[in-house]
Amino acid sequence: MGAGSDFVIVVYQQWLLPWEQSIRMNILGIFSGLLLMSSALAGAAQQHNSVVEASAKDKVRTVIYGSPLLSVEQTAQMYPFKLLQAALKASGGNYQLKPANLDMVQGRVLKEIELGNVDVYWSMTSLEREQRLLPVRIPLDKGLNGWRLLLLAADQADIAAGVHSLKGLKRLSFLQGHDWPDTEILRFNQLKVLTAPHPQQLFDMLARHRASAFPRSVIEIEQEQRHNRQGFVVEPDLVIHYPSAVYFFLNKTELQLAADLERGLHILRKNGQFDLLFQQRYGAAIKKARLDRRRIIELKNPLLPPDTPLADGSLWYQVPQSQPAAVQAQRGDPEMNKPGVTEPAAILPAKRE
Repeated sequence: MGAGSDFVIVVYQQWLLPWEQSIRMNILGIFSGLLLMSSALAGAAQQHNSVVEASAKDKVRTVIYGSPLLSVEQTAQMYPFKLLQAALKASGGNYQLKPANLDMVQGRVLKEIELGNVDVYWSMTSLEREQRLLPVRIPLDKGLNGWRLLLLAADQADIAAGVHSLKGLKRLSFLQGHDWPDTEILRFNQLKVLTAPHPQQLFDMLARHRASAFPRSVIEIEQEQRHNRQGFVVEPDLVIHYPSAVYFFLNKTELQLAADLERGLHILRKNGQFDLLFQQRYGAAIKKARLDRRRIIELKNPLLPPDTPLADGSLWYQVPQSQPAAVQAQRGDPEMNKPGVTEPAAILPAKRE
């Protein structure tokens, strides 16, 4: 205040009685105390919020993943598990993985995710699955789950001899899991399919000649043939192909976890760790499959969601190309939406049916 204001206050105080001056001083003291207390509380609240934010940042989030009873290191699930582990670490989030420790078929695991009992699992995508769950649209398998070789009983090794087209495939019968999207894909293409709940039941059915063949992906058939003692062989000349992708799936409410997973996977793709893990797990199987020497029979996939990132060729496995002119002349149905795959040069005629 200015000097004039001070004079007014002094004059005013002189006219106050002693008890009035005492009350006024007490009120001013209380008011000053309240101001100091308010300032202290604001500081304490700010400090508390900072501590809470730091605590939330440091808090470990446990992520339950669908898992077999065996350790993932002892199963074919090791690759997607390692990707999950590496992606969460690369994301910068504070996550800790915990197995569900329940031996569940795919449909059950995905249902548990929908119910919120399991946080994440890896599975082939479909329209229905993307409606129920939240996908992270980076194909962990680079689309190889849609490249299918035929597993045959050893004493029926020539059952697919002479098959060169979809019409030829219709003379055979095939085995698939009852809740696999592949089952509906094969049936949509008018192929005969028999099903069972568990993979081992399907191998037993093949051994008993209940069906002609068990189509298995390039990335799993070699290991399954080697570990199964029922005497199976891999058909040497054909490969069935339809566009597909294996994604991480989460509950639709897990937006932050999904964002962190996607960010982590992009980091792994950029620094080369994604490709390193992919080659370590599947490089030998891809080489043994000789996709560039097989006749390709194309199927349509009616379950492929419209948001599948087919246009990004870097996400998908590319079959080696050495005869681009011949490839262009022999391409199949343009409606099949092939994810950037090139026609192989082949000892057998390189032909898509």
